[in-house]
Amino acid sequence: MVGVPRSQGCVRCIGRKIKCDMTHPQCTRCLSQNTACPGYDRGLKFQDQTQSLTRKYGQTSRSSMDEAFAPNLTLEALNLQTKECFQNWLDGHFPSYVSSFDPRVEVNWMDFIRTRWSFFPPALVWAFRALTSLHMGALHGDKEMIICARHMYSHGIRHLACLLQSRAALSDETLAAAILLGGYEVLDGNTDRSWIIHSRGIRHLLCARGPAAHVHGIGRTLMLSWQPFIVADAFINSDPCFLGDPEWARVSVGSESAEDQERSGSLLVQTMDHAFNEVARCPGYLAMTKEVVTSDRDADPAVLAVLLDCMLRSRQNLIHCRSNLEENHPPASFIGEVPEAFAPTLVQGSRDGVDSAIALLNQLTTMLQSHVNRRANALSTPGPLNNPSDPWRIVARRPAVGDTSQSPEPPHSEDLNPSAYVFGDSLDKFSLTMGMGSLAPDACGCPQFSAHKAISF
Repeated sequence: MVGVPRSQGCVRCIGRKIKCDMTHPQCTRCLSQNTACPGYDRGLKFQDQTQSLTRKYGQTSRSSMDEAFAPNLTLEALNLQTKECFQNWLDGHFPSYVSSFDPRVEVNWMDFIRTRWSFFPPALVWAFRALTSLHMGALHGDKEMIICARHMYSHGIRHLACLLQSRAALSDETLAAAILLGGYEVLDGNTDRSWIIHSRGIRHLLCARGPAAHVHGIGRTLMLSWQPFIVADAFINSDPCFLGDPEWARVSVGSESAEDQERSGSLLVQTMDHAFNEVARCPGYLAMTKEVVTSDRDADPAVLAVLLDCMLRSRQNLIHCRSNLEENHPPASFIGEVPEAFAPTLVQGSRDGVDSAIALLNQLTTMLQSHVNRRANALSTPGPLNNPSDPWRIVARRPAVGDTSQSPEPPHSEDLNPSAYVFGDSLDKFSLTMGMGSLAPDACGCPQFSAHKAISF
């Protein structure tokens, strides 16, 4: 300790700079001179060594001195702040959608963070920090913090690229990092379509991990978190959605038996899951109908019959789900474990998604049946793709968004306007529509979701 004498002798001997025999309670040297021994108890003398230590370690500020002598303490404080800020981020952007997780997952996002943070790879840590910094910067109109968030995002992307080349490529942490960085792209993407490129990578990760990896634990939470965006991605690209396949549909409902469904305790959540299974098939119906209508060749009648039958069955299942969502304020027996305060929003959002899906299927079945009738009766032939009356003209002409090996870059800061960021429940409402919100004219207030520009009815 700085300022503490090395000698253990009495105070008088130390002052005289002579060797003390350290006899207790009084030393004999003091007694031999008929002098009272002051004893061995002495006050501690502290000396300010800040300047010398600053010169030694090259530090220039008190905060940097703290970081030099207690780096673990500083890092832990930052980690704690990030965890709590992420809870605020969830509450700010997905208040109702996240509330529906508890009845159907074993590990939610905050459980994941609080129990496994020390094992997180840098990509995931940077993803959390980028999102929370963007949220705080936009909330307080702090341009510097938003710029800082973009740098954090860049760090996260670089670390994610390394993770994808490692043995941990298919780990929960890698998928979580990809999803959070995708969420950043949704909110602060370089272009209004940059999140779609990222979503393609997430889709490949989910498929490579397989359905079994998303039945339990954080894997299920991760799938539920991004599934509305997977549907939107499929609509925008006019591709079938893999979540509509039977093996993934079984994962979506999150139950292996009727007994498991009874234990979930929420008919509302079960209705949402079953509705999503039908919604996830809609991008495939859209893609197949477009292919039939725009093709110069006659489709196999058997294939058309199967397609129409599938669409009609999905429509009927959605109508059944819709009947369960009639009441804006459903009874407790229907809500189950879902917090009562969020039940009306969950019902309304799910109902909007189901209504959009039913309307789409009505449009597709009408168009397909009309096309079949025209072909059968030879009353007319399909118009060219550049015919303005062709309802698929824009879709057929627009190139699909493909995969890319380049990571998306954060937007430039010259035109940064913190007030332009979307807050409130816009993303929450979009998620509750199960991805159908991407077809709405205003896309729930999210300009990034612009599938309606590619689909003309």
